Amino acid sequence: MQVGNPGSSANKNDSEKNAESLMAQAVLKLFNAYYRDHNHSGKIYDDFPDFYLFKAEVLEGKEIATRGSEKLLLEDVIQRAKARNGYISVCKHRNPKLGYYWLELSVMPFMMGDTVSKDNKGEFFYILAKFIEYTQQHPKIYGDLTAEMDSDKDIALMLDGIKKMAARLSVSLDIYPEQMLVSYNPSWPVTEVKKLLHSLKENDQDWCEMFFEYLIYVMGKKTTG
Repeated sequence: MQVGNPGSSANKNDSEKNAESLMAQAVLKLFNAYYRDHNHSGKIYDDFPDFYLFKAEVLEGKEIATRGSEKLLLEDVIQRAKARNGYISVCKHRNPKLGYYWLELSVMPFMMGDTVSKDNKGEFFYILAKFIEYTQQHPKIYGDLTAEMDSDKDIALMLDGIKKMAARLSVSLDIYPEQMLVSYNPSWPVTEVKKLLHSLKENDQDWCEMFFEYLIYVMGKKTTG
């Protein structure tokens, strides 16, 4: 552990503020190119990672987009990110044949109850994996979802598939802390589990339907027992 002089904490804060300021300037430059100048190619895109987060305040109050639909899009993500005291996330994509980039925006952290899509299913399955771990550690509450893994190959395959999809978040977790990416109650009260059940029932991602039915079975078995 590095021990600094009394001013080291202030220096660290200054460094973080400088980094945030530089990031804000870079984001504004990119978004102006994308939404105002409609320039979708060039080095400015190469300088940005494929995925990154920034605070909504960076865009708030700025005249960036020229098209009405894009103004509404930006305002929507700004307000939704602020509502959860979170971040705007950007996924950068590239068409290799035409050489142009496009940006897909969403809000973070991912919360139980959010619509699950191909772009955020890593976050959803990460939370799902955390719930599975919770039931293993506290089987008396909802039942242990891993209890039949050794005797049922289908259950083992399903849980392994969920674990692999949750691992999609590992790259992002190397860069950002968990609380910036996902938000859930680690104590898993009934209200949180109800949100989980709703999310499982309302999306068609791999394993969701099967896991929903399995979870109902395990919880019902626990209640009957």
